Amino acid sequence: MKQRLYVLLLLTTILRIIGDAVESIALPWHLLNETTSLLSVAGYSLASMLPWVIVPPLMGRFLDRTEKKVRLAFIALFIQSFFALTIIKFASNIWAFYVLISLISALDVLHRYFGFTLIASMTLEESELQKLNAKVQTVGEVTSLVVFPVVGYLAYLFGIKLMLLDAVFLLIGALLLIPYLNVTVRREETIGERSELVQSRISNITVFVGIALVLLFNFAIAPARIFIFSALKNLTTGEIVYGLLNSVGTLGSLAGAIGITLFAHKRKIRISKPLIIGMLLESLGVLLLGLPSLVLLFAGILILNFGRQVLNISFDSLFQRIIPLEKLGTYKGIFDALATLIIPVSQLTFAWLIEHDVGVSMLAVGVFGFGVLSTVGFFILVHSIKKMAFTKEEV
Repeated sequence: MKQRLYVLLLLTTILRIIGDAVESIALPWHLLNETTSLLSVAGYSLASMLPWVIVPPLMGRFLDRTEKKVRLAFIALFIQSFFALTIIKFASNIWAFYVLISLISALDVLHRYFGFTLIASMTLEESELQKLNAKVQTVGEVTSLVVFPVVGYLAYLFGIKLMLLDAVFLLIGALLLIPYLNVTVRREETIGERSELVQSRISNITVFVGIALVLLFNFAIAPARIFIFSALKNLTTGEIVYGLLNSVGTLGSLAGAIGITLFAHKRKIRISKPLIIGMLLESLGVLLLGLPSLVLLFAGILILNFGRQVLNISFDSLFQRIIPLEKLGTYKGIFDALATLIIPVSQLTFAWLIEHDVGVSMLAVGVFGFGVLSTVGFFILVHSIKKMAFTKEEV
């Protein structure tokens, strides 16, 4: 049954990615065309990410208390479809627009956490976790590769009315889940006990330091979107170029997902090394996005998304391995909230600096330094954890 649910997760991921493409292009470009201000784009980021600060700790805990997680995913997709239609009606009301963006994003938490906990219930082996997570990402990135240039062109033609397509695919995704509404998602007790053992090796101080490093890293990487819009805002066909950039970024993400899938299939792949590699590549990518060259813009988005994919897959596998399923939603929710909190703050800060004539290239060099600094700190932290775990095993 879990294998069938996993296949269904792959199908709903395809539909969800199509909707994501529509939202990530049509919504910010509608705001930019209405206001001609980069701050409106940063406001879109704030509206879409704020629910990921508030909702995950509450929703994660709620998700942990029920085994009928498929039912919750169905509800989320169905209501999201309604909100996608409603946002067309309120397209000229900026504040209502932001509220609806936040509601759609909040409901997205349920669907994404459903897939996250489903995979966590299937295995605890590192390489297998990496492979399952990478397959989901590979399917999503292949879909994005095809969809984003098409959506970019359609957004140029139809603008906010393209959200109708988002509503249709969200509804189809919800309907696919109906036969499985009563299926339970749980993990065997013995595996949960093993997960508790792994978790007990990590102290509160280590968790605090890890969160601080993630916050610093997210602050450094978050301005990537603002750098891109700053470079494209004066182009008459900016939506089309933005769609092409997303396609190039998708190639990078796809390469990262396929790479982990192949390594996990052919040999045992650990989690720590991909984490460090992903952080370094993202830091380099955001540096290139801030330099005054269209060629470097495409190169930067390719490297940024390759690193981001490797990093995200490995972080997901790390959480699924060390945290018991009955606490997974709560812990992941708290982590996501803290990691996400810094992103809109960073984007608003850098949008304000750029609009007050601070050089984009200088800002890019600065955030590259912050990214490398946090990566070095995380590298030291990971090796200290390994050393402590090895010492405890010897004792």
